[in-house]
Amino acid sequence: MPGSGLGLLGGARPPRLAWLRSQGLGVLTAQGAVLLLALGSVVLTVTAGDASKAIAMDEIRGFFTTPSLAHLWFYLLLAVLTLFALNTALCTFDSVTTRWRAGIRAPAAYAASLIHVGVLVALFAHLVGGVWNREDGQMVVAGDWRAFGDGRLVRLKELQVVPQADGSPKTVRAFLELRAPMGDVTTEVVGFNEPLSAGLGRDLTMLVRPMRVPRTSDRANDDAVLLRRRHAPGNSVGLFAAVAMALGVLMMWRRLV
Repeated sequence: MPGSGLGLLGGARPPRLAWLRSQGLGVLTAQGAVLLLALGSVVLTVTAGDASKAIAMDEIRGFFTTPSLAHLWFYLLLAVLTLFALNTALCTFDSVTTRWRAGIRAPAAYAASLIHVGVLVALFAHLVGGVWNREDGQMVVAGDWRAFGDGRLVRLKELQVVPQADGSPKTVRAFLELRAPMGDVTTEVVGFNEPLSAGLGRDLTMLVRPMRVPRTSDRANDDAVLLRRRHAPGNSVGLFAAVAMALGVLMMWRRLV
């Protein structure tokens, strides 16, 4: 948890703003966020067919397109997370400037601050994802070429299904051929929990289920897969958060061993 440091410019803190940098505020807002998220998980389940029917996955637009008192927990959560982010940013800035002005240059001294930056970027990634994530529909891919939606063509090259005892699919791996406009063909694999990713996770193609389609003269078999396309710009931002936190842990490694 970020701790308090010296003033932003090295001088005395304005008394009215000191609470924004306090360690106590960081603790309270973190605890409050956890409690509100726990409450929200219950409310979303109870109101899934009513007030929360427009809420999908990690998107937050539904909370504003159909506002409801049932979503009060979410509006409070936004305020609490805003305070938490401001507290973390101010404390981190104080900590970094204090150490730098004191002549401390060892990377390990800034490890915790880098982890705090990672936390802030992670919060921003959730905001980006919540506002701009979207479903781009589903598509059936069989053995004949069809538009993939990004200028390429796609077809199913091979389908590997391992069944369970009751006959339902246990594992599915679909080998897809993707042909670029210039004619280059690459092979990608999509499976359960194994999406096809582009743009550092920004665009995802996920396997929904294997299918059968009518056989035609263009297809040697009736294998097909149902795919789901999702645009998730928050994922690429979240990757930078993960990198920052991982670097922070490495920088403080000597403290941990």
